[in-house]
Amino acid sequence: MKIKLLILIFLLTLSSFSQKDTSSIYNAISFFKQPSKDALSIKDIIKNYELGKFQQEETPKLYKYLEKNTLWNHFVLPQSTKENSYKYFTIANTYLPYGKIYLKKGDEIDSLYRVSNNKEFPHKNIFYRHPVWKLPLDTSQQTEVFLEVKNTDTRTRLSYFLETENQFLKRVETEYFYFGMYIAFLISMAFILVFFAVIKKEYAVIFYAIYIFTVLIEFLAGKGIGVQYFWSASEFAINNIRSLSQTIGVASIGCFYLKFYKLNKSQAIPKLLFKIGAYIALALLLFYLYKFFFGGLIVLYLYVWTILKVIAFIWILNHLYLTITKQLPIYLVIAFILPIIAIISGQIINPSVYNNLAITFSGSTIYYIALALEILLFTRFIFGSVIETQFKYFKLKKVSDELKYNFQNKTLAFQHTERNNLVNNVHDTFGGYLEALKLRLLQNDEKSPEKVKEILDAFYNDYRYLLNSLYAPKINSDNFIDSLIEFCTKIDNLTKHKITYNFNLNNIELSQDKCVHLYRIISELTTNAIKYSKTSEIKISLNQNKNQLITLNVSDNGIGFNENLILKKGFGLESVKKRVAQINGTLKIDTNKKGSNFEINLPITND
Repeated sequence: MKIKLLILIFLLTLSSFSQKDTSSIYNAISFFKQPSKDALSIKDIIKNYELGKFQQEETPKLYKYLEKNTLWNHFVLPQSTKENSYKYFTIANTYLPYGKIYLKKGDEIDSLYRVSNNKEFPHKNIFYRHPVWKLPLDTSQQTEVFLEVKNTDTRTRLSYFLETENQFLKRVETEYFYFGMYIAFLISMAFILVFFAVIKKEYAVIFYAIYIFTVLIEFLAGKGIGVQYFWSASEFAINNIRSLSQTIGVASIGCFYLKFYKLNKSQAIPKLLFKIGAYIALALLLFYLYKFFFGGLIVLYLYVWTILKVIAFIWILNHLYLTITKQLPIYLVIAFILPIIAIISGQIINPSVYNNLAITFSGSTIYYIALALEILLFTRFIFGSVIETQFKYFKLKKVSDELKYNFQNKTLAFQHTERNNLVNNVHDTFGGYLEALKLRLLQNDEKSPEKVKEILDAFYNDYRYLLNSLYAPKINSDNFIDSLIEFCTKIDNLTKHKITYNFNLNNIELSQDKCVHLYRIISELTTNAIKYSKTSEIKISLNQNKNQLITLNVSDNGIGFNENLILKKGFGLESVKKRVAQINGTLKIDTNKKGSNFEINLPITND
């Protein structure tokens, strides 16, 4: 909606610049071309006019290619009925190299001041950005006007206005009103982006703000406002400010592309092309620095514009590639291409002087409109990218905080459970010994020392057993079987229970997580059997069967147990079930008065 409103405003601006009341002047203008090397006086030109050598164009065009010729125009000012009446004649060409007017009243010939974008500025005579002459009207006779125009560099825009003072002032007022709006727009966008860059700490955006500032300078130069108000005394600025500002703009926007675009390693070539273009533009600035201090390099701007066009073309292809690979949205390519198309169309189109709409859309006006649209689209991209990035950051931070909170809670719960298990193990294992030792020490019996030694030996064996059952070695698939054998051997040596084992896992690699869980399950089931089953033998086997399963069996010849009662009292069986679930296994329990068997199956997966 905002972009549509902006387009509407600019269309109104364009319509206000059209030559609604001035096209009739072209019906009265005749022209004559002469080689500039043939220095003819104004009297010779008048004689050529009287001889009928001046002609009228059937379809006069806005742009003329004068090359090495001098163009003479002739038209007649009507006789006035009032004293001190004037007409304002304007050539809407900011960079006109040479223009001069002669007035012929009867046999009298007067020459008015000449104008030049390098030496004689129009605002020194009439405060305006374009060459303009205040032509006096005679009350007794018509006044013939001869206009002399020269331009050997490029094509010449010859857009004429012949107006009364009120018409002239109204047009100037309208132009400057819309120019002020455009300038305010550029300044506002630059300050908004700088403020946004500082607040969001996205300092690469400042490069784009600098680019907007260079667009502002180029606009002031292109419309003649700069030479009118700011740098009329600087010959360097007059001749170089447009190409210089465009070079700075290319360098700054190239740095913006490098710093702001999130290009990954696969986009190394596009990134390199942006970097090369920016560095070339920075290198061109050294030539302007040399020219500022030492002069010379008169046609530098022509070479600079050629180089900048090549850079712009390469960057267009770069943006197309990044859009195809979905690194950038498509509207950025459109934004980038619009000013280029405007420049090309402005150089190709040569409208008729009677086609007001075509005149309006030719030249620099449509170019500055395209730049404004580019700035709006890029600003939208900048805001959207930064806001989206920060939204993702806050979302990830929220998820991270939740995971951290859950992890801390689970860690605390695990610590609490392990602490209680340790307390229970210590109480169950050493509590009886301490009570027996206490009673034996209180008794005055001859066999007390022997009994005390017996109790202490049993205490020490159980102490070492407890340490080994709680010990958690660094287990992986390489040392898993060795760790299990070491565990079984130690427990067998520390207790009176016989531990037999059979481990056969050939060419199977298990993740460290599965190895740790299986180790803990065997430790838990072995410990429970020793403590509660009154068994004399424990058998442990871990094998691969034909169904692509790993099977763990832990069995004893004890008294069995009531599974429901064991779960209520929490003797570690619940921990075993949780560990089995975590490795996607299944647990089968077979228990009776002749013993118990735990069978655990888990799939063989490529860990």
